[in-house]
Amino acid sequence: MIEQVARASAEELRTGTTGDVEAGLADLHVRQAQHRRRSVVVAAATVALALGLGWSAGWLMARSDAEDSQLPVKPGPSQVTEEVCHVERVTCLGGGVYRFALHRPVDYAPPPGFGVASGGGVTPGQVESYRQAGPTAGITVLERAHAASLEGTFPARGVGAGPQAFVDWVATRPFLDAGKVTTTTIDGQRAWQVRVVLAHDAAAGAATCNVRYRCHAITYQRDEVPTGIWGNMAAEYTALRLPGGGTTVVWSWIFSGDRSHLGALDEAVQSLSWPPG
Repeated sequence: MIEQVARASAEELRTGTTGDVEAGLADLHVRQAQHRRRSVVVAAATVALALGLGWSAGWLMARSDAEDSQLPVKPGPSQVTEEVCHVERVTCLGGGVYRFALHRPVDYAPPPGFGVASGGGVTPGQVESYRQAGPTAGITVLERAHAASLEGTFPARGVGAGPQAFVDWVATRPFLDAGKVTTTTIDGQRAWQVRVVLAHDAAAGAATCNVRYRCHAITYQRDEVPTGIWGNMAAEYTALRLPGGGTTVVWSWIFSGDRSHLGALDEAVQSLSWPPG
């Protein structure tokens, strides 16, 4: 589901830079989706004016290219409010609230700077919201989720089906550097959560994420693609139990390699709610 994000992350890994993360997070809630801007050099009456306009246009185009490099590659049409209402499994409720037809329908009021139904769109078990400015980040809702086997092709053996068992399992994975398991609430529902990054000595994962990337599988869902962690991803797994949705995992992720930066995604997580079934 996050192939576009993975491509952007892979580029970050190749260049070895992640940008000024703290500055990017500081203005998260006031940034809107950055669209490609292009200027046209207009013929002028004097050579001086023409040169001035040409320099300005070149500067704006260079700035636009730099900003666009922080966005997911080819973000889906659901990033645009006018089009998202026509996306399958999405209902626009008005007032900036959207309902996704998952196993258990979920409502989402994305905060400023977040897409609506990003990536590959909405499936019965998954929906994503990308942050529209770097460093690359987002949240993913996964219903009827289970702990994954190493290859991500079936549920992990010996792990309970409940949300606490799932989070406890994540926190004890040997390939992860995990924080403390804590409790919280989402939409008034009790939930368990843990923040993780890959351990410094972690080997390459045995699973494949987004067709091409070696990853450590974390979630398994029947009839859905597995999800996992790789590269410089920091992730927070928040799990709760919903009638009809089973163990539901809200997966927050950011390609910065720092667990502390996940707090910038809390507002998006808390913008999720589940209407009465």
